[in-house]
Amino acid sequence: MKVVLSTPPGKTTELWPPLGLLYIASSTRTRRNHDIRVIDAFCENLTKEELVRRVVADKPDVFGMNCSTHTFLSSIEALADIKKALPETRLVLGGFHATFAAERILKEYPVVDFILKGEAEEGFPDLLEKIQEGTDPSSVTGISYLRKGALVDKPIALIEDLDKLPFPARELVKNVEYGYSHQGIPLTFGKFTTISTSRGCPFKCTYCSCAAFSLRKWRARSAESVANELETLYSDGYECCVFVDDNFTHSRIRVEAICQLIKQKRIKMQFYCEGRVDNASSEMLTQMKRAGFNVIYFGVESGSQKILDYYKKNITTEKARTAVSNAKKAGMIVVTSYIIGSPEESLDDIQKTMDFISANRPHGIQINILDCLIGTPIWDDLVEKGVVGAGDWMRNHRTYEYNQNGFSKEKLEELVNHGYAKYINSWKRWSALPEIVKLIASNKTARRVITGNLFNPQVRKRISEGMRKN
Repeated sequence: MKVVLSTPPGKTTELWPPLGLLYIASSTRTRRNHDIRVIDAFCENLTKEELVRRVVADKPDVFGMNCSTHTFLSSIEALADIKKALPETRLVLGGFHATFAAERILKEYPVVDFILKGEAEEGFPDLLEKIQEGTDPSSVTGISYLRKGALVDKPIALIEDLDKLPFPARELVKNVEYGYSHQGIPLTFGKFTTISTSRGCPFKCTYCSCAAFSLRKWRARSAESVANELETLYSDGYECCVFVDDNFTHSRIRVEAICQLIKQKRIKMQFYCEGRVDNASSEMLTQMKRAGFNVIYFGVESGSQKILDYYKKNITTEKARTAVSNAKKAGMIVVTSYIIGSPEESLDDIQKTMDFISANRPHGIQINILDCLIGTPIWDDLVEKGVVGAGDWMRNHRTYEYNQNGFSKEKLEELVNHGYAKYINSWKRWSALPEIVKLIASNKTARRVITGNLFNPQVRKRISEGMRKN
């Protein structure tokens, strides 16, 4: 059969390969002799019409698409147009939003033939076999569909042994130029890709759906498997790689084993990863930096302990301070994220977050207004309180839409801008100069980001805006 997989149409500056689809493609090719193609509509910035034209030109027997809450409605619109043009093509939907809203989607949008919940490397090839044979697909792991109006619904599918999966089929998107920029500022240089070395999250942060998607099971690839893939990437000319794990640093023993193998194999790449602040020892971070981990991202989320406890982060502000300090001492670029606008947050709590940013001065920050997403405990709480509208499950929401904390959209956006301005001002002190010099001297990624943006007008614009607002 001819099979096409695609990301939803849209626009983004976070140009990361669609690893999930590339894993599904490689897993399918190891089991079935299908003609399988991948369209990265999101990173190619395709409109709905452009995507539909490409799919219709391919005339696949099966078309699969992933979606998040943010992209669900655009995904459905594209699927409807594809089904209209190719009524015999079977349409399969997956991803976070499809997993958490499977029954609603199937009943309200009959253009969707099948939904695969959770991880689909095993379920998708099985489904293709059932479609080709014309047999009942009810035994396929993670599947949901309607059979004569009745819902057939299997539990979320998880891959237990990640080492058994073939490496993602990156060659299927070789014509897409990947990289990452933020507000017009390039942050990666050279040939860029991503890697997944573990899946799932054992924690229960109330704003996050990762735990529900993975049933709170953290599963990891062996250090040897990770190093082998990195060695392949290095030989293929890749220079930068983001580790997309929800929590790469969860196991210090595994992290240190990966670092040792990277050095043994003489893999000279620049790595970016995410970690928790309670798994950020100075010794581990130093080993990571020596292996090429130049950038680490911490989800601090708040400078108020009350709000951290509301989010059930299971961390403290002191651990966050220590983690930022340890990563800086190791010579890493430290990026931290924050969320404002929780239902229990006061202006004083938000000020504590701003003070944390200013006092600890990470090298990069993200300040976000709280999202209310289906599949998260916060969403479940809103449903229980009866404040969620009948059609709200279809789209992304910000907390101000439910008027629980007294902050308007305009006020929260003003506070976000104030936070960025306060952050920029913290780097204007003389005390910051030695730290900048040390970072440039010890961190290749920092040198490339700084030199690569010396004459970038977006950088000057961002700095001047921050100075005016402050």
